[in-house]
Amino acid sequence: MDALPKTGLPEVTGADHFNETAKCYRWPMLCDPSCAFVHVPHRELLTLWRDVAGPSGIPYRHDMTARRLQPHMRSLIIYEGVEGDGGRRYRVRLIGSDVVRVFGELTGKFLDDVVPEKFLPRWYGLFDATRAASVPLRFLVRSDTFDKAHMIAEYLYAPLRAEDGRPTLFLVAGHYDGTRSWTSVANEECPRLGLDPAGFV
Repeated sequence: MDALPKTGLPEVTGADHFNETAKCYRWPMLCDPSCAFVHVPHRELLTLWRDVAGPSGIPYRHDMTARRLQPHMRSLIIYEGVEGDGGRRYRVRLIGSDVVRVFGELTGKFLDDVVPEKFLPRWYGLFDATRAASVPLRFLVRSDTFDKAHMIAEYLYAPLRAEDGRPTLFLVAGHYDGTRSWTSVANEECPRLGLDPAGFV
């Protein structure tokens, strides 16, 4: 495994810590643990995840079959978390056509190979928060990384178990909107989350 970039990657320990970190580093991002999705297909995917999870808490990847995921495939990414001597890394295992149009083809690539180093801490924060919460989370993100700052993404991040039972996979669905500014989104969402919008715009 190649060494990680030199950028400091603060490990985020849940939804509240994500928002604190986003505010501290001026990331145009918010985490909503209530999962109050606006995009209806995200609500449907969240219901599917919960139904498949059942009493075990986190579903296995093999139970999230292509047939079950078919209505959502175009907007999905499945990431694999990899741990090694260099630390944690995240590799794209599957990416839908709608996401390819925004980010390009990333199948098989590690994030630290394609994401500019200055943006890596915020990307890692999404995964860290989801892993720590062990439940799906809703994220609102201004898409700065790939020069798409005019677009606001509403993401569902949800953990999945690999074949060995460890929750090292992540099911991610994104919806991208270029009609609203980050300022308007933050001003609307922050009060509902008990946050001061001034810290996020």
